[in-house]
Amino acid sequence: MSLDQLPLSDWSLSHLSAVVAIDSASDESSESVPTTPGQTVLADFLVGFFSELGIGSVERDGFSNVIFSVPGRGRGADKSPVALMIHLDTARGTHAIQDLQVTRAWDGSALRFAKNPDIQVSTQVYPSLAAYKGHDIVHGPGDAPFGLDDKLGLTHAMTLFKVLAKQPELEHPPLIFVGRPDEEVGREEALHAVAELLAQRGVKLGYTLDGLDPYEVNVENFDAAGAWVRFVGDGSIPEGQGFTLRLGGVNTHGATAKAEGHRSALRFAAEIRALCQDRGVQARFVGFESDAERDCDATCLLVVQSGHSDALWEVVREVVRPHMPRGASMELAMGGDAPPERGVDQALGWVHDFYGSDPGFVLAAEDSEGRQGYTAAYRLRPGEGGVRVDLRIRDFSEEGRKARVAHIEQHVGELPWEWRLQYDNMGPALADCPRLSEAALAASKSAGVQSVVQPIRGGTGIDPFLNKGLRIANLGTGYFAPESEKELTSLQFMAGHVRWLVALMAELS
Repeated sequence: MSLDQLPLSDWSLSHLSAVVAIDSASDESSESVPTTPGQTVLADFLVGFFSELGIGSVERDGFSNVIFSVPGRGRGADKSPVALMIHLDTARGTHAIQDLQVTRAWDGSALRFAKNPDIQVSTQVYPSLAAYKGHDIVHGPGDAPFGLDDKLGLTHAMTLFKVLAKQPELEHPPLIFVGRPDEEVGREEALHAVAELLAQRGVKLGYTLDGLDPYEVNVENFDAAGAWVRFVGDGSIPEGQGFTLRLGGVNTHGATAKAEGHRSALRFAAEIRALCQDRGVQARFVGFESDAERDCDATCLLVVQSGHSDALWEVVREVVRPHMPRGASMELAMGGDAPPERGVDQALGWVHDFYGSDPGFVLAAEDSEGRQGYTAAYRLRPGEGGVRVDLRIRDFSEEGRKARVAHIEQHVGELPWEWRLQYDNMGPALADCPRLSEAALAASKSAGVQSVVQPIRGGTGIDPFLNKGLRIANLGTGYFAPESEKELTSLQFMAGHVRWLVALMAELS
């Protein structure tokens, strides 16, 4: 039976259904590795899956790294091993689901999400979805992301190895699959021993299966840092009527923020505050708490002077309503005791002024695309007697990242703040290994798909491997709206990615 005769779509859907049913979201507040027990559950599942294939040996270490080693075949038998990597964890706020929804031969009209009928996911709202028109769309119920980052990459790997088990005549180099924990929270403790192990086994190059666009090849990623700015109030309790304002933002990954119209509750609140001041609406933010699962949502407390509540509601609607078709929401209700002033109003004013500054480069993630970076204020939460604004700093060069840090420093004035590095751009380390992208592009021609080399607007967590001399590029997995309740893929793209990987393994033989 030829590759085209294998039920690649059916296998892929079965594999994806199995892994998204396991809750493996990581937890940045945990000090253990892995940070959540669900990652160990997923690791154990994979040990069983790969063992049953009967084509290699599988092991799992104390950090829940899964390592599956498959001997090479044919002309690839004596080549150096190639690594294929995914991460076991999903982002905070991801929900495990038991049933995926499939919309056959999608015509581009609004998809039906069982638990979120208000969002409008169509080619009209999201023109980039034109590539999915006519496909059989696979999505969740719409109330939360279900983990395509990186369970779609895992699905492709599972189906690839099943193909190799069914077709022993396929040629490929020795393969070492690695499923690692806690990539989403930047934990590298579990990787140092794995990087050493791969180096000892002769791995010189490999790929992470953790990209977004169909068939993309990434040999560059963001140079990333994080920053925190602190605000402390005077402890006074403002007088007036208390109101609770719940703001739902437009939930997207920073990589796709512009295309998907990202908005955070933090930016909404900063704009609401500024517009109230411009119009003389006497409303003061005295409380703000970003949602524990979705940074883009928040619950706010305001103190409103008599006769100004209707004007406040008009301002809220004016700010939020244009973003509702993409998932934004708002709810204003009387009630809520005003806490002592902790710096919330000052923080929102700072965010508004920060986004209004002109440093000569893009600031908001939702204004950034392509090779542009961003400096995004994405979350406000309690911290050290007041509140803190958390920022993500992303650029494709060290110089650009340094300029962004310097801009924050200029803008904070006397406010206490700090920053730290998170991960490096892999581009400089991969510059001496064009074989990674050349092989992937050649494989796309063999598989009959369209591939493109472009930077990934995120990170892939490979620094420990680069430090050991391994060269690891990243491959797209083919889906829309990462880490969003709108995320989706298609049966056609899943099958196409498996054909691409099969061709890539042959190309590397």
